[in-house]
Order: sequence, then C-alpha cells, then structure tokens
Amino acid sequence: MAYQKFCYWVNSGELERVKKSCEKEGIELKDEARIPCRVLRTSWKVTYLPPPAWYGFCKRRTSWYWESEKAGKSLIVSNTSLEYLDVGNPIIITESNFKPDRLPSPEEITQLIKSEKYQQKKPSVWENVEAIEKDFYQTWFERRRSDEPFDFNKLFTSHSANHANFLEPKFFVNLNGVVAPYSIADSLRVCSSCLEFFNIIGAEWPIKYVVPCIGASVFAHLPNDKYFEVKTGRHELRR
Repeated sequence: MAYQKFCYWVNSGELERVKKSCEKEGIELKDEARIPCRVLRTSWKVTYLPPPAWYGFCKRRTSWYWESEKAGKSLIVSNTSLEYLDVGNPIIITESNFKPDRLPSPEEITQLIKSEKYQQKKPSVWENVEAIEKDFYQTWFERRRSDEPFDFNKLFTSHSANHANFLEPKFFVNLNGVVAPYSIADSLRVCSSCLEFFNIIGAEWPIKYVVPCIGASVFAHLPNDKYFEVKTGRHELRR
C-alpha cells in the first residue's frame, strides 16, 4: 500500500475530542515530545505533536513553528482520515513519482535566499548554528559523499534556499494554473522538511513536492531523495 498520512492542526478542544475517540475505540494515541518528523513513521497509526515538540531535538531548525500562525496548536498525524471527528480538512502526504525537470545552479541557490519574504520570515535563531550541529551534518555528508569536500556554509545556503523556495517559489511546476513548488535539492542538502510537510512553510500552495531531510530519513524511515506530494485541503488554506 502506498504511503499516506493525514495531518490536522488542532486546538486543545479538538485534541481532546480525538483523544476521547481513540480511547473509546481502543486505539493508542501516541504523543511525540521531541522529534516532529518521527510522527511520519508508517508504523505509528495515529500520533500527535504538542507545541513543546518544536522546541526539542531540532529546536533551531524547527524554530519557524514559533514564528508561524501554527504556534500554540497541536498536530495530529494519522494513517487514515479523521473526517468523522470534524477536525477540519487535512494536509495529505502521499508518495509520488514526481521528479523535477531541473534543480537550481549554485548561483540560483544564492539568489533564492535573497528573497525578501524569506529574509522577513526567517526566525532570529535560524542562523545560530551550534558546532555540534555542524559535526552532525559533516558526519552524514562524508558517509554519503566521500568523494566531495564538506562545506557547511554551502550546505546551510542550500537549507535556507529550500525554505525560501516554498515561501516565494522560483522552482515549481504549473498544474493547470496552480503553482506547485518543490524541494530544490536532495535529502542530504535540505533541512527540517517537517516545516513543508506540515505547512508551517508554504501553506498557501495547494500542492507541494517535498523531499525528506536527513532527520525524516533517520527518525521516520522515509526514503532519501524521494518526492512526496503534500496536498492541502480547503479548510487548511483558509486558516
């Protein structure tokens, strides 16, 4: 069966309604307190992220949550639709066969981060990268690209440009008049893909194509370099 997840941003009352329903039906409702992307695991049938999860393991990388309209809300992620609980239309994440015609050149990546919208939206802590993070990225990079020198500044520029492209798309496909932006690099060169998966970044686009970051590959077991379709329901677009 193809991968699929239904994601719902909810307030405290809606979350309690889901908890009571799961309890009544004998369904285990997991809560993930530290690593947001872990809720994307296929083996977890229904899970929720409370707000503190965004200040957990990836707190700098996920700091965009606290600057967004989602701040203070919880996220429920389910393998099946929760339409019967009246918690709004979902963000639906599915496997896709999408492959972009091209990815940006190094020069174009540099131009992406000059986006006025990106510069306005980026959190103040986004660029405060600690040495332990750089070591983590270097370890992963050298495991997979032993023939390529590691350059963290170049890598971080790619991370930033990828988010910028979902804020103000320059690399996208046109689907019957609908702009559908896509990740501008492979899994090794994107960061905090949960922001695009869960519409913290790019909620205004009805369809996005998102590549899992290293974290989503490690913690959620999503395949590297595979594009997933992220489709947004009408209710979510209005929020």
